[in-house]
This record gives sequence, C-alpha cells and structure tokens, in this order.
Amino acid sequence: MGASSCKGVADAQVGANNPVIIVGCSDYCDQIRTIWDGMKQHFIKAAVEFDFVLFTNYDRQVEALLGGHIDIAWNGPLAHVRTQKRTGGASLSLGMRDVDCSFVSRFIVRKKAGIIDLAGLKNKRLAVGTRDSPQACILPLQFLKSEGVALDTMDVTFFDRDYGKHGDTAVGEIEVMKALSRGDFDVGIVSDMMWQRALSSADVNAGSGEELEVLAAVKVPVFDHCQFDALPTLDQKKKDAFVETLFKMDFAKPEDRRVMQLEGIKEKWVRPREEGYATVRAALSAEPNVPFPPPLYTLENHPFKSFSVL
Repeated sequence: MGASSCKGVADAQVGANNPVIIVGCSDYCDQIRTIWDGMKQHFIKAAVEFDFVLFTNYDRQVEALLGGHIDIAWNGPLAHVRTQKRTGGASLSLGMRDVDCSFVSRFIVRKKAGIIDLAGLKNKRLAVGTRDSPQACILPLQFLKSEGVALDTMDVTFFDRDYGKHGDTAVGEIEVMKALSRGDFDVGIVSDMMWQRALSSADVNAGSGEELEVLAAVKVPVFDHCQFDALPTLDQKKKDAFVETLFKMDFAKPEDRRVMQLEGIKEKWVRPREEGYATVRAALSAEPNVPFPPPLYTLENHPFKSFSVL
C-alpha cells in the first residue's frame, strides 16, 4: 500500500473515538478481497462495525499498526515477532487459525542425488524459496546452522518471488520444486503443505523429470504461522468485540465455512499461543529492531559457498 493510502487510514481516526475496527491484512492471493469481504459481512451481521485495509507487504502493515493507522494486523510469523520486538513484548496476540499451529518445513531431494542425511548436503546445490519466507528459507537455514552443517560448502539459490509477503504466496516454493524436477539442484526447501499439494496435483513425480522425495532423516522444528496482533492501547471494547465475534464463526454454518475454507482453516479459529514462535525469535534475534529490516542474506553478507537470486 502506498503512502497516500496509508494516510487515508490515518484520517479515519483509529481509536476509541472511532467505533469501526480496522484490520490490516497482506494482499497475497487473488481471493483476498473475497475472504475479507466475507469477514466484514460476518462482523456486520454481529452488529460490529468493521473494515479492512490491504497492504502489499507485511513490513508496511507492521508500521501502520505501530503508527496507529489500523487497530489490528493479520500478521505472518515474521511480522508477529517483529511487532513484539518493536513494542518491547507489549503487543497483544488475539487469535490464529487451526492450521497455523505446528507448521512444517521439508527438505526435498532428487533421488538420484544420493542424499540420505544432513551430512549429504555438503557440496550440494540448494534451492530455497523467497528470502523472507519463514518456511522455505529462514527457519530451515537457521536449523542447518544450528546443526553444524557446513553452509560454506553449499551453492545456494533463492527464488525471490513476492518479496515482502513473507512467503505467503508460495510461488517461490513452486519454483523450487520445478527446478528440482528439472535437475537444476540437488535439494530444495518447501513447506509440507506445498509438497503435499504438488503430490496430489501431480506437479511432481508424474513420470516426467527427476523423481523427488522428502529427506526423511531431517526434522526441521515446527513453528506457528499467522497471528492477529494489536497494540496494548487498543480500546478494550474493540478488543472484546473483535475476539468475541471472530470466535463465533462456525464451520458448521455454510456462509462461515466458505470464508474459513478460503482462509485455509480446517475447522476453527483458535486462541493465541506463543510457544510456537520460539524458533522464529531465535532466527531474528540478530536482526536490527528497525522499520523495514533488510534481508537476512545479501550478496555482500552470507555464509554460503555461493549465493544467487532468481
């Protein structure tokens, strides 16, 4: 979202004087308007004044929340942890989806590469997702570092797609699997969700290209994904109305189920928890606590044998 649009939100006088709950969300997919129009209708039916603002990237969304331009931010895991850091741990966690709990990353290998464990990654060609993707880049690479894998022996290529959306589009992960199937790389990193989708849709292992498999011996620690964040200054009436109405969404009701399924929910919204973000906090611990933080890996600063971005 551009600066003029953000100013428009500010002009709405977010706060106790304005009863409308304004939620910010990242514009990461074609059906995002359908999802949030449905959310808006759910709140309006509950007699809760509600509106939403779409942002082109999470960093700008975080700044809008901190600047008081929106009441609540629907944040991914990086944005959630950065919001907590920027507020000194004072921000409020309001809720998440059931699918956000215990998110899984996978190392996918070409069977012909002969890789059976972490030691086999030495001197290999690694394809990863977008540099700001927690599931397809940041956390798995942090895991390799913690396990003592010799990163300086690996040739690493990042598929930077929709940078700023923190991997939500998963386009980078799709490109990783395509490149592996072509034999361009030995190993790649994707989320288990995208791997399962590729298998079910026959986008991989369909008889053409290299056959791929999960590196079963490698278990990347699970983490939690999206979270609704607010500042501690959020008007109590707004907070209570938002939380109460959100958790009244009922998967058994067709109108609610349609919106929830589009948002990726299996059965329900769930109460917030923080233990699932420990690995994200560790990965971002050395990151500068500033607006619009720079990429963790750049051409000038990286631990790999070689670094490239496609």
